[in-house]
Amino acid sequence: MKKRLALIFIFFFVMNAFADKKKKIETVQELDEKSRLEFDYSFMEGVRNKITGNYQEALGWFDNCLKILPSSPVAKFEIAGILMTNEDFNGALQLAREAVAGNTENMWYKILLANILQKKSMIEEACNVYADIISKYPNREEFYLIEANLYASVEKWQKAIEVYNRYESQYGITEPVSIEKIKLYTKLEDSKGASGELLKLIRKFPDRNEYLSLLAELYFNYNQDKKGLQILDRLLKADPENGFVHFYLADYYRSKKQQKTADEHTKRALVSEQVESGYKIQYILKLILNPDTTLVSDAELDSYMELLMQNYSDDLAIRALHSDFLKKDNKLSEAKKELEYILSKDKSNYLIWEELLLLCNEISDTVCMKVKSIEAIKYFPEQPLPYALAGISFMMQKDFKAALPFLKKGVDLTDDKIPLKSQFYSYLADCYYNMDSVQQAFSMFDRVLEMNPDDILVLNNYAYYLSLRNENLSLAEKMSSKAVSMESDNSTYLDTYAWVLYKRGDYSQAKFYIKLAIEKTKEPSGVLYEHYGDILYRSGNKDEAMKMWKKAFELGTDHMDMLKQKVETGILPE
Repeated sequence: MKKRLALIFIFFFVMNAFADKKKKIETVQELDEKSRLEFDYSFMEGVRNKITGNYQEALGWFDNCLKILPSSPVAKFEIAGILMTNEDFNGALQLAREAVAGNTENMWYKILLANILQKKSMIEEACNVYADIISKYPNREEFYLIEANLYASVEKWQKAIEVYNRYESQYGITEPVSIEKIKLYTKLEDSKGASGELLKLIRKFPDRNEYLSLLAELYFNYNQDKKGLQILDRLLKADPENGFVHFYLADYYRSKKQQKTADEHTKRALVSEQVESGYKIQYILKLILNPDTTLVSDAELDSYMELLMQNYSDDLAIRALHSDFLKKDNKLSEAKKELEYILSKDKSNYLIWEELLLLCNEISDTVCMKVKSIEAIKYFPEQPLPYALAGISFMMQKDFKAALPFLKKGVDLTDDKIPLKSQFYSYLADCYYNMDSVQQAFSMFDRVLEMNPDDILVLNNYAYYLSLRNENLSLAEKMSSKAVSMESDNSTYLDTYAWVLYKRGDYSQAKFYIKLAIEKTKEPSGVLYEHYGDILYRSGNKDEAMKMWKKAFELGTDHMDMLKQKVETGILPE
């Protein structure tokens, strides 16, 4: 019983909130007692079903209301709301118009109508509805902002400004609205209007120097340099260490290619205590990322970095920026130390871990890569990259068994990252192959090529492994040929193709491609010369083969015992 009483209370609350009281009186007058009770019951059932999400049931009850009283605005309003929810905007629009026509004083009917018009991209008509609402409810500031934003959304900049002017007439000058008007005047390329808005803010908030700075910037943007410089000079006289003003002046003089003056202002801004370090970092990054417009030299950038390090050596963001500078100057070991210092103070920034791991990989510091990858996994167990680099580091140390669990876990973390998943499968393939789990290795290669048939590294490696085992050489030739066609100057891919052809007995073509592989590299490896020797031997040129084997022996290969036997006997084993 208590539940039913509570439900009835909700029905009456909703009805009182949305119903048109005048029409409700008319309903009582127009309907007999039986019809009135039936109408009220249908309406309450419609509201109950709407609240519980049974929209089809609700529509049935509200339709029954219209059968009882076809002119009912509140029933039309309720149906229109449900139709809009179901994205039947045409039906909703017609009923919303009728609801408003039936009761021109109801704010909620008009809000629904405006929302439907907006959904149908009938923006100006929606704005007219909001203007009508505002005329009746001038103290509801949100409607001004909605109307202005709607005009702005269809690039009716001037009309949006007019709405904001009406807002200011009601509420006075406020910073958010003034800033929006400045943006709109800027879109209209009306410098007078934009500067007028800023002057209003300056007069209202005389202690807010940032408005003066914005006014100066506005003047600069409209080539009124004299006015802009006068304002900035005024600010510097009042506060010579105002770093923001120095930044403005630095940008101005850079735009005029007066680098020396720009450099002086930049340095004064960088040592200003009024500007937080984060803003200074962003400014330096802006200079780095836009070298064509800033014309800043590497020497100037280095001097700025030195200033920041002198003043903010404990700021980890500055230290991170310093590591980028060191990498730029190819001081990779020093950059690595900076990143390690940052992590010694704060281990919560994954991007620093990633940067360090990639740097360790770049400088081939296998020990660092292994130790730091495993440590990173402790703090970020759901990030796949540390698993990849941990696995690679073990593979580089020929510890394939230790690499395997890291690579397997990494695969599980890459469901939505197909390129990274294919890389893990490629690493797993190499790992399995070196553990003599050949079929598993080839299965991994197949998975990679299913995801990316043009993975050139897998095409090459897969073909090479097949050739070493004399398995499926036709497939090996097809894959290796594709890799060579994609990168015809790559000596590794040319060598693989030559070796596959050699295994297939096509010694003439093999000789052509192995010679090409040697020509395409500045420092041919012992493996290349050994392959060349083997191909020459099978081609019948045993003297030249011996020369190639000897050269390979001088350079060294992974299989020196077998190569030594060739050199000593002059015979290529079967």
